[in-house]
Amino acid sequence: MKSKKMVLVTAGSRGIGAAIVRVLSKHYNIVFTYRTNKEQAELLAKSLTNNNTFCVCYPCDVTKTSEVKSFCEMLLDKHGTPYALINNAGISVNNLQINMTIAEWQTVIETNLNATFYFNHYLLNPMIIDGDGCIINISSISGLRGNIGQTSYSASKAAQIGMTKSLAKEVAMFNVRVNSIAPGLVETEMTAELPKKVLDQLIKSTPLRKIGQPDDVAKMVEYLLGEGGNFITGQTMVIDGGLSI
Repeated sequence: MKSKKMVLVTAGSRGIGAAIVRVLSKHYNIVFTYRTNKEQAELLAKSLTNNNTFCVCYPCDVTKTSEVKSFCEMLLDKHGTPYALINNAGISVNNLQINMTIAEWQTVIETNLNATFYFNHYLLNPMIIDGDGCIINISSISGLRGNIGQTSYSASKAAQIGMTKSLAKEVAMFNVRVNSIAPGLVETEMTAELPKKVLDQLIKSTPLRKIGQPDDVAKMVEYLLGEGGNFITGQTMVIDGGLSI
């Protein structure tokens, strides 16, 4: 089983992360992290493990450098260097900036931006040594256009895109490709919390007049990791049904 390339997905137990895990498990061995809901994560991992591939999950609070460091050391020792790192962990705490608390700001920045740096920091060297790898940061169109009540979320996602461009230039000589994906409105637990009136208006504002699915994002990840992505780095792939046009 270990002859197959291994991919690490952060926050892979639900939503877009789970879709990425499911789609990539057809081609790669998968390791993914989760923060809560151990049962849900383990059920997903068990359902995707077979005679040809393995899929395993581990708890990790991605906002804590000590936990990320310990996790990455375990990963390298037990499973080897990942072919790809999918930085998917992310949250949104919506509030107008004038009302936003310091704690709300820090929570979003720690989860969406700092965690991306932590995983890159601990895994880049072995990926460079391997001379073949991919990093994909799951950003958002909020990082391209901004949203009322989402200054922390938009700032973190815009910073991810800037990190993608700079890091892509730094590691290109080692055949490590770095890209980001900016989804628009996607049907997840996060969008399920939106009031129906707001959701309907967003769909109406989307030229394709529909909401995206987690698999739409997962299939772009699959493409970028495969042969189709061999000459793509430093780019942000927008998947939003035309919302940002």
